[in-house]
Amino acid sequence: MKKIFRTAKGMISAASKKFTSVTAIRGGTAYPKKPSELLNLGIRWDFDGEVTINGVVYNKFQVQPNAGKVPPSVSEWRRKNGGTHAVMGSMFVKKGGSADDVKSAWDEFTDGFSNKG
Repeated sequence: MKKIFRTAKGMISAASKKFTSVTAIRGGTAYPKKPSELLNLGIRWDFDGEVTINGVVYNKFQVQPNAGKVPPSVSEWRRKNGGTHAVMGSMFVKKGGSADDVKSAWDEFTDGFSNKG
């Protein structure tokens, strides 16, 4: 899973506007949209609305495994945790933020995911 997470960090940093200025509807996939990216990563970010934390507005994303053919580590996690609707965790990105805010949000998600055991 670490390799997937490293790859994802680079991809979402390059696509940071999809996380800071969301165009997806609530419940819709914010990223990735291209079938090849969905296949390569094996995970997706579904937009789950805006939340305010300590007076700051964040875009909330549910990180979830994709359906179909995905990397083995994602497939195994998906099988053990309830399928494609299982949530790996949430990611909170500052609304209108920067690429660095996206990277920080991703790091917080991966730290939390790794600490779940």
